[in-house]
Amino acid sequence: MKSSLTLVLLLIWLSVKGQLVIIDSLIINSVKHLSIDKSGDLYVGDIHGNVLKLDAGLEELQRFSPSRKGGITTLDAWNPLRVFVGFGDIQEYVFLDRFLVSENRFSLQDISSYVGVCAHSMDNNIWLVDYADFSLKKYNISFNQIEINRAFDLVLNPNDYEISQIREYQNLVFMCDSRSGILVFDNLGNYLYTITYDGILSFSFWKNEINFLRGTELISRDLYTEHLVSTPMPKGTLLAVKTEKYYFFYRNNWLFKARE
Repeated sequence: MKSSLTLVLLLIWLSVKGQLVIIDSLIINSVKHLSIDKSGDLYVGDIHGNVLKLDAGLEELQRFSPSRKGGITTLDAWNPLRVFVGFGDIQEYVFLDRFLVSENRFSLQDISSYVGVCAHSMDNNIWLVDYADFSLKKYNISFNQIEINRAFDLVLNPNDYEISQIREYQNLVFMCDSRSGILVFDNLGNYLYTITYDGILSFSFWKNEINFLRGTELISRDLYTEHLVSTPMPKGTLLAVKTEKYYFFYRNNWLFKARE
């Protein structure tokens, strides 16, 4: 249901001190994940495992409801022809087509006794965090075998970590640990460096930027120059992503579209 809710938007306008201008909104409950594809469409994942595809105007384009319900741990729609959804509690992952109709479902239990988070790779295989032996792995779907296996012992404290996301982008692998920051690996799984911020739960990309919410700010960091831009967000924002023109953020069961 679309609504302007003038008073609510006015309060948000005041809370961001004029930095962002709210231009649209949508009431939507129980959102846990936001993802954008390379054309700027927005994908929303809820606590029931459903995925909703919206255009830049927040109009619904498609909707996916899984045949087997599970909590989403990964939602990556960067390639709109091959949308990836990982379900941690039922240990499965799904590839969806651009209409969110074709559901190609695979079991993670064929790979490990317990996978924390997973993501698809640029060569259409799978990166995963294997909690069984505390490692980063790359799994070849076609040959059903592990291609890369890198232990985390030297880069993470095995007694103090909280890994919430992994994703490959521009030949690098990014992994979010709320205790230490965003760990960066090359496409062979070799550790390179850490973007050191605590409390980060998720991140997204647009062109050469990695974007992540920290407190009441959306941090945009250039992957190559390390230049930082901080954009104030309304208090209580839980999720935020950005594209070339717009910011999308979620708070109090409302999804907002804004611009600077």
